[in-house]
Amino acid sequence: GIVHVNHGIHGGAIEKRMDTMINMDNPWHFQLRREHMPYFTPAYLNNLKERIAAEVTRLLDGIEGKATTDLVEDFSARLPLFTLCEILGVPEGDRDKFLTWMHYLEQAQHLVVQQAQGTLAIDEKLMAFIGAFNDNVAEMFAYGQAMLHKRRADPQADLMSAIARAQIDGHLLSDEYLDGSWLLIVFAGNDTTRNTLSGTMKLLTEFGDQKQRLLHDPSLIPGAVDEFIRMVSPVIYMRRTATKDTVVGGQKIAEGEKVIMYYGAANRDPSVFPDPDQLDVTRANASKHLAFGYGPHVCLGKRVAQIQLEEAYRQILNRFPAMRWTGEIEVAPNNFVYAISKLGVQVR
Repeated sequence: GIVHVNHGIHGGAIEKRMDTMINMDNPWHFQLRREHMPYFTPAYLNNLKERIAAEVTRLLDGIEGKATTDLVEDFSARLPLFTLCEILGVPEGDRDKFLTWMHYLEQAQHLVVQQAQGTLAIDEKLMAFIGAFNDNVAEMFAYGQAMLHKRRADPQADLMSAIARAQIDGHLLSDEYLDGSWLLIVFAGNDTTRNTLSGTMKLLTEFGDQKQRLLHDPSLIPGAVDEFIRMVSPVIYMRRTATKDTVVGGQKIAEGEKVIMYYGAANRDPSVFPDPDQLDVTRANASKHLAFGYGPHVCLGKRVAQIQLEEAYRQILNRFPAMRWTGEIEVAPNNFVYAISKLGVQVR
C-alpha cells in the first residue's frame, strides 16, 4: 500500500524502491534478472544503437541554431528517456510524462531528508509542491500498473511485457513488486545516464587537453566512455547487508551488519587509478571502475548507457567541436545520485 510520511509526501517513491531486483538474493534475483536479459543482448542492442544514433541527431538538430542552451533540458534529460521508452515499449504520446515524473522523483529524497532533520519549512509553496509531487507519483505508479497489466493480457516484444510476465517460483509478480520494478527501471534507466551525459560536458571543458585528443582522434571515444563514467560516478552509494562474517581492509564486518559503499571513493582510489582526479581519455584500466556495481547485481543496462554516451559524444564533438560548459550548473539536493538539473553550455 501507499505510505504517507509526516507532511503528506507520497511514501511510494521511497518505500517501493525496496521491492526490486536490486534488493533480492538468489535464486529469486536470478529468476527475475533472466526475464530482462533478451533486451540487453548484443543483437537487440545493435538495433537499439541505430535508433539512439538517430535520436542524438534529432536532438542536436534542435540545438543547432542556438548560441547557448541548457544541455540538461535540451539533450541529457531527453536521450536516456527516449532510449528507456524504446526498450520498455512506451507509446510516443506518453513519453513526455516521464520527464515530469523524473523532475519530481529527484526532489523526493531532499524533502525526506529535510523532514528527518526537522528543517522542512511548511509554507504554501511547499504544500503546493507536495500536492503536485503526490499527484505525479500516484500518476506514475498508476500508469505503470495499467501498462504492466495490459502487457500481461496482450504481451509485446518489449521489456514491459517481460517484467509483467516475469515469474518467481512459478508465480507472477505481486503489484508491490510490479511497482518496485517499475520505479527501478524508470529511475535507473534514466537518471544515471542523464547525469553522466551532462557531467561529461563539464569534464571536457575542465580538461581541454583531453577534449583536443578526442577531436584529433575520434577513435578514442569508445575507450574514453568508461573514463567519463569513472570520473562522474553518477550513483553515490548503495547499502548492502553482510551475509556472513568477513574482514575488509582490516575492518571486521559481522553477518547481518549494514555496509555502505561509496562508488566515487572506489573510482578515485589512487592504488587502482593513478592520478585519479585527472581525466585521461586513454586510461588503460578505466573499465575497472565500479560505477555499474559488481558481481551478480552488476547493472543490466551497462551497455545501453555506454552506447548512449559513445554516440552522444561522437556526434557532439563532430558537429559542435567548440561546445563548452559556461560555468552555470545546478545540482539537485540528492544524496543518492549526482543530479545535475541544469548545465549551461555555449554551443559554438
